[in-house]
Amino acid sequence: MKSYFESERYENSRKYFEDIFNDELKAEFAYLPTVTALLEKSCAHFSAHTALTDTKSSVTYKELYEQVAHRRALLDEAGIPAGGHVGVMCRNNFDAAEWFLAVTTSGRVLMMMPVSLNAQAITGISAKFDYDAVIADDEFLPLTEGLKIPVIDAAKTSEAVADAADINADTTAAIFFTGGTTGAPKGAVLTHGALMRGSRNGCLYKGNTLHKKSIMMLPLSHIFGSVMGFLSGLYAGDTLCTCPDVKSGIGLIPVFRPTTLVLVPGIVEIILGIASMKGAAFLGDLHMVLCGAAPVPPRLMSEFKKYGIEMLAGYGLTEGANLTAGNYDTDVKPHSMGHIYPGQDYRVVDGELLIKGDNVMQGYYKDPEKTAEVLDSDGWLHTGDLVSFDDEGYITITGRKKNIILLPNGENVSPEEIEDLFYQSPMVRDCLVKEDLKNGHAVLAIEILPVAQAFAGKTEQETEAALTALMQEINARLPSYKRVAKLTVRTEDFKRTGAMKVSRLQQ
Repeated sequence: MKSYFESERYENSRKYFEDIFNDELKAEFAYLPTVTALLEKSCAHFSAHTALTDTKSSVTYKELYEQVAHRRALLDEAGIPAGGHVGVMCRNNFDAAEWFLAVTTSGRVLMMMPVSLNAQAITGISAKFDYDAVIADDEFLPLTEGLKIPVIDAAKTSEAVADAADINADTTAAIFFTGGTTGAPKGAVLTHGALMRGSRNGCLYKGNTLHKKSIMMLPLSHIFGSVMGFLSGLYAGDTLCTCPDVKSGIGLIPVFRPTTLVLVPGIVEIILGIASMKGAAFLGDLHMVLCGAAPVPPRLMSEFKKYGIEMLAGYGLTEGANLTAGNYDTDVKPHSMGHIYPGQDYRVVDGELLIKGDNVMQGYYKDPEKTAEVLDSDGWLHTGDLVSFDDEGYITITGRKKNIILLPNGENVSPEEIEDLFYQSPMVRDCLVKEDLKNGHAVLAIEILPVAQAFAGKTEQETEAALTALMQEINARLPSYKRVAKLTVRTEDFKRTGAMKVSRLQQ
């Protein structure tokens, strides 16, 4: 029996992603096994090109390479052991980018820390994940005062230089915080090979070129921000504009004039709202948006099309180094997450997607029980995502296994499957399907956050009537047990996760 890697579906997937490039780009986007190899390649190929900028000062790829060597030396001088765990708490700035590269290429284990953490959380995380040191921006240093490990001001460097460590694809590179497939925050342990597989996958889309301009809006503590927003950019010799937060990043769009942006749907909504008020000039030279980390409504793709901007969708999870599937045919397959990236085996068991490959995590740090729930003895990662494939190999996410609603009549319903039908309407910004009570009986209910522009000048009653009509139209296409019986029109935004997804647990 042929393995997946010898099969026709693997070859189709490989052709989908890789045959779009000429020989030059194929060579530039060849898989590299370590962050060190990426740093060396980008310095050699893009030496004089600007790697990082904040619009006031800039760093070339050669300067970035050299500065990382100075940062590695400071880690040595601080006595942090090889393989030691280093937390980095920085906003997206030059320091964050350089420390990301210095820690990983020094053979130590990186943990990018969300800047929203308080002192108590930092203390707890430092103990749980066995930190050997913390590196922090000046504004966060007061939060680290109780730690009994070395704390380094992120602005510091060394006059000495240190070579990269002797590492390979199997060397642990980083631990990323994740809700995982079972909800509670955990630490997904990723090797250099996993990070680099994800980063290389982030380059595989139609229209990708060298030396794009992008703004690093997503924090490096988020796997999508680190892999797609940062490392994939280094792969292509892009100029990456740093910014302290999303608000300032959005404000930089007409100033820096990026050609490409890596975003989540919640930020896309904000940008499109501003563009509708200020006009196309606000979007500058933007012509490509790469969107993921949450379901991407086709409505957003259509809105960007009006400005001549293409929006591509992708799918992944932290445990799989972020990028599992990608779609560069959103104009013809707007609801699909595209094809599974090459280099992964996959199967579908009881509707759930399982993946296997060098992109899959080693496990959750110091949590064998949770690891065993999602990573079986044969190395298959149980994603928790329910999927379907069409005849051309395009994948569609139909829901989350853990979100299945068991109705009193015994029927199982995936709320995401129903939500997707509502997302196809230009009236719906966000929605949430859940079980609720109506007249004392358990029913399917939906909360809808409408698109403000769609109801400009309309009364609350008119808005509710239009959305009720939409609900009735969708119900007519559904079997009786999947029909929504209760509608709530939201006037306030949903509570959201760090990736700006609608939080099912906090409503």
